[in-house]
Amino acid sequence: MTHIPTTGAPHPAPVPADAASDPGPAAAPASATPTASRDCPVCGTANPAESSFCEACGADLVVAPRAAGSQPPGVAGAPGTPAAPGQVEEAAVLASATPQTAPAGEESPLDVGWTGAVPSAAVAPVDDELTCHACGQGRIVDGYCDHCGTPPPNPRDHLVESPTSWVGGVCDIGRRHARNEDAMSLSAAEAPGSRAVLVVCDGVSMATDSHIASLAAAKAARAVLDQPFPKGAGTPDAWAAGAGRALTGAVARANEAVAAAVVEDVPNPPSCTFVAAVVEDDVIVAGNVGDSRVYWLPDAADEPARQLGRDDSFAQEQMAAGVPRQEAETGPHAHSITRWLGRDAPDDLTPHLTTVTATPGWLMVCSDGLWNYCSEAEALRTLLHEAAGRLEEPTPTAVAQALVDFANEQGGRDNITVALARLAGRGSSTTSEATAPAAPVEGDPTDG
Repeated sequence: MTHIPTTGAPHPAPVPADAASDPGPAAAPASATPTASRDCPVCGTANPAESSFCEACGADLVVAPRAAGSQPPGVAGAPGTPAAPGQVEEAAVLASATPQTAPAGEESPLDVGWTGAVPSAAVAPVDDELTCHACGQGRIVDGYCDHCGTPPPNPRDHLVESPTSWVGGVCDIGRRHARNEDAMSLSAAEAPGSRAVLVVCDGVSMATDSHIASLAAAKAARAVLDQPFPKGAGTPDAWAAGAGRALTGAVARANEAVAAAVVEDVPNPPSCTFVAAVVEDDVIVAGNVGDSRVYWLPDAADEPARQLGRDDSFAQEQMAAGVPRQEAETGPHAHSITRWLGRDAPDDLTPHLTTVTATPGWLMVCSDGLWNYCSEAEALRTLLHEAAGRLEEPTPTAVAQALVDFANEQGGRDNITVALARLAGRGSSTTSEATAPAAPVEGDPTDG
């Protein structure tokens, strides 16, 4: 066998006895002088003979000899491959520095040759939620952009709900307020006209944390109204009585939620208005406390549009005394309310109740952010039909957005909430065109 020189190696491989008596042409003379230095096989720097590591690059200069035949194929010195002097030693040194790669994703910075973890599959980039949406350059730090100072958008500034194709709503901050103190909560079954709940609450601006109050009230009331009304004897009067009790209970529950919304004792505790409408088998029941409103806007021109219920406000009292609507609703105390929900609410919170049998038309529940600019029911019906006529698909959500846009175009001086249900009468589809003659409107005796 050919003897492979291991110049400078502290533990040379043993030489078989037969090889000692028959030195090959590559055998080194017995009296050969050991090499005075070790050349680094990596960078070529000459190092003292006793060096274990290269002084220039740190490469290992001492490699334990491989067992016979253990060199990888294709490397000088492997079985069946001619080896030049020094080549196998260099290959062995280089092999000892080969990175030992851990499984994907488990690499360590201590691994030789580690350049960072590489994911096993391509990962789509994720939008940076901290990037400022206003300027696109800064990042949100401590609640504000470090470039332009703009806070990140509040999700509550503009909310859209569409539980089904025939019910939807939009709640918007408007253009003048620093926060949205309106809240809405909607639910609906899939079948048009079968069952829906629309609740809107408007936080009182002069009260503390009214945005918390309105949201707490809307959610609490909807939780009560989501339960089907008792049928009683099965007559319309029995159903109306059960619906009235449910709405009165929803107001009480909402009032409790508002009172519990803020535990601190503050001079102006959280408070809000309340309005809700429930559709059950194409019959509508509506109730309100304060000046948020429900409108019934039928398609048929011979069926009058109307506000369901009445406001608890100074303006309403003026109108009851004979003051024209326009004058009463634009006066200095027009939006002063006489009833509200909250710790300091008046004792009587019985809602104004109204029932209506639905024909093709629109049920609207809204805050004063909309009716500030279009209060009278007939004018509001015209506005809605014009907005729907400009839309390719006049869905409740799209029409509600169009009405919110209208209010913002008029100045948007208050928060704006519009919730709509598209009704088409018993057994009809939710088309925006009138398909049946107008039916008589029913009124509950409690409606003043």
